[in-house]
Amino acid sequence: MSRLRSSLVPLAVFVLALVVRCIGFGWGLPEATRWGSYHPDESTHQIVGAVFSILRDGPNPHFFNYPSLSIYATGVIYFVLQIAGLTTQGTSPNDVWPVVRDIIVAGRLFSVLCGSLTAVCAWGMAKEVGLRRGALLSGILLALCPGLVQHSHFATVDVPATFFVAACLWATLRAMNHPQQTKWWIWSAILAGLAAGTKYNAGLVIIAPLVALAVARKSEDKPAKWLFPATIGLAALAFFVSTPYSLLSFSEFWGDKKENGFAYELLVHPRQGSGDIFEGTGLGWIYHLTFNLPFVLTWPLLIAGLAGVFWAAKDRRHWPLLAFALIYFLIIGASNVRFMRYTFLLVPPLLLWASIVVSRLPKPRIWASLLAIIALIGTENVLYPLVTTDPRDQAVAYLRQVGGNPTLIGKPWFYTPPFQPNNNNVPVPGVKIVGFDASKINPQTDTPIVSEYEVREAVRLHPDGPEARFLAEAKKQSVTGKSREFGSIDPAALPGREFEPHDYLYTHPHVWLYR
Repeated sequence: MSRLRSSLVPLAVFVLALVVRCIGFGWGLPEATRWGSYHPDESTHQIVGAVFSILRDGPNPHFFNYPSLSIYATGVIYFVLQIAGLTTQGTSPNDVWPVVRDIIVAGRLFSVLCGSLTAVCAWGMAKEVGLRRGALLSGILLALCPGLVQHSHFATVDVPATFFVAACLWATLRAMNHPQQTKWWIWSAILAGLAAGTKYNAGLVIIAPLVALAVARKSEDKPAKWLFPATIGLAALAFFVSTPYSLLSFSEFWGDKKENGFAYELLVHPRQGSGDIFEGTGLGWIYHLTFNLPFVLTWPLLIAGLAGVFWAAKDRRHWPLLAFALIYFLIIGASNVRFMRYTFLLVPPLLLWASIVVSRLPKPRIWASLLAIIALIGTENVLYPLVTTDPRDQAVAYLRQVGGNPTLIGKPWFYTPPFQPNNNNVPVPGVKIVGFDASKINPQTDTPIVSEYEVREAVRLHPDGPEARFLAEAKKQSVTGKSREFGSIDPAALPGREFEPHDYLYTHPHVWLYR
């Protein structure tokens, strides 16, 4: 009975995390009228394309911008869905979109599972450092962490990588508490390798068990000396097992340093940046701390987590976590690519430290409840666009209602309303593309449509540039009452949500339609 009672808490944490991650699960999935997802990375060029390659050609995914663990896991789940008869049926034998949809569903199921298990890992980490009620709080806060909840709905690598990092940190703390139990050192090494097999830079979590071994060597119950090289070897072995073609097809794995492969992703892309998305955003470390992490965690949770570093630094059990978090933060802050999702690996230790702060405050139950309520509001904010009509769909429905020739700025992509099934950089028959040249617009027949993703960075960087002038002219010439702005605006949104991180906005970009 005592074992049953002890298992109820992590089970409740898992169920809570699972429920919020299943709400809005079907958002943006391909359908007969739109063959692609509304998420840009759920495309045929990444995990979906790699699974297609496996289905067609065999186990080599021929895609190495990401490691292969998520690709293989998605493929396995897809086969299970297929065997269980849960796959989508198209209207024609030649339809491709049902397969795309099913692969994305498989990838999303993997993300949902990993995201839910990460909450259990947060609970386990807190238990290992001596927190009791704080362990429940740590699990709840991670279950309701807004950024992780949002990205658990996507067939991408970031949430699975966060799970393997959190599992490695949990195993590391367990090993420090039981330094002569070799199995926990072995598990921490294997999980570090699997983290690298999910996302390359997640492999930095190997720092945690190595630091833990160094710290444990100074205790009375010293772990065996051979565990230090064994940890590195086991992590490397786990990576190669999860990404076997890093050895079996090394030249393809290494890539061309232009846009494909390991070398591009780790050596070129961080210096190259991502167009104008992160231009003029200052130092990367400040950007992550003051912009990305508040959207991932909310400000109160972030402040509590940072405050907890003070107490964590006094406890040697936290030193491996601190070492990993510091080195990882320094590396991502030095990169010119600064997506919000890159900060996810910092979330498990930050929420553990937030729970420590709460446990040391007077009336900790009240403070814990306040943080949980704030996290719940943040989660509601990210779920709201997933369960309401998407702005892109709103724009299509309105244009069909009022009539007019749709006129786009450029080729359609995930951020533009789908006026044809293939909305992936393919010209639309009968749809005019005008760039930002207002002189090409016929005011009698054309209906300009602008997505937030097409203008927001340009207007931010160049307030008097052609994009800003185009918007001003379109607004000036538009007919009052017929021009519309479409967006999923949550009436209960937390303050400071007017300008959102690029990958936070995937689910609800604003669309302007001018008549």
